Amino acid sequence: MCTRLHAIGFPCEIDRTTAKTMDGISANPSKRVASVAGEYRVWRGGSGAEIWLHYPKPLAVKARAAKPPQAPKPVQAPSAQASVAKADLGELQGMTIFHRGASDIKMRLDRRMAISKQNPLDGVCLAYLDDLTGSGRPAPFVFEQVGFAAEPFQGAISARVQILGLAQKVWAYAREKDYLAATPPKRLIGPGALTMVEPEDVAEAGLVYKTKPATLWLVTGVIRRSMRLVNPLTGASYAWVLLATDRGEIDLVANPAVIQGDISAGHTLQTVASMCGRIIARG
Repeated sequence: MCTRLHAIGFPCEIDRTTAKTMDGISANPSKRVASVAGEYRVWRGGSGAEIWLHYPKPLAVKARAAKPPQAPKPVQAPSAQASVAKADLGELQGMTIFHRGASDIKMRLDRRMAISKQNPLDGVCLAYLDDLTGSGRPAPFVFEQVGFAAEPFQGAISARVQILGLAQKVWAYAREKDYLAATPPKRLIGPGALTMVEPEDVAEAGLVYKTKPATLWLVTGVIRRSMRLVNPLTGASYAWVLLATDRGEIDLVANPAVIQGDISAGHTLQTVASMCGRIIARG
C-alpha cells in the first residue's frame, strides 16, 4: 500500500530521497502554524501541493528516579543542522496531504473529533452539505480537517471550506450513459451523488492508501476542469480535477496509476477518495 504522498507525485513508498525531502521540510518549512497542541510545519509547492507535518507537544510522562551521574563518553558530534533535523523527524507524529484548488463549499460544521491521543494535531470534522439541486435534505459529510488543532470551534458554525479528495481510484467516461452501463452494481450511485463507504465496501477497487475514520467516500460527478501538474520536488506528474457534484464542486488529485479513462472536461467521473478539507472563512 502506498503512502498518500503518492497522490501528489511522490514514489509509492518512502525511499531515501523522500525521507530526505521530509527532513528538509522539517528543518526549513514554507510556513509554521502554531496551536496549543503543537506545531504544523508546512511545505507549499508551486504546483499547489502541500504537506503538513505534525509535531505535537510531548506527552507528559511520569518522573523516574534519578540515576547517579556518569562520566560523559566522548563522541564526534554531527553538524548542528543534521542534529536538529534528525531530532525533528524523530518527533514527527503524522502528516496531512493537501492541494490548493478551486473548491469553495458553504456548509455547516457540526463538530470536531480527534483521531488519536498521541497526535492531537490530527482530526476529522463532521459537516452537513446542502443539496444544490433543491430536491434533498442536508447530508452528513466527514473529512480530515487540515490544521485541525489550529482551527478549533465550539458548537455548530457556518463556514466556507475547500474540499479535496485524495483519489484512491478514478474511472472516467465520455458520457453519463457509459458510466451507468459500465459501473458494477456495488459502485453504481446516481450521477452527482456522494456516499460514505468503508474499505470493505469497495474491496474490489483495491484501495491504494490507508484511510482515516469515516473519510472514505464514493463520488460521481461531471469534470469541470482537469490539469496535468508536476511535483517540483520529484519531477513526477499527477492529475488535478475539479469535479461538480450535487453537493458542490470538489478538488481531486490523483496519481496517473490510479486513473482509468479520459479525464477531459465534460466527462463523467467516479472516484473512491479520502476526503480532507481546509476552512477558508467562517460565517
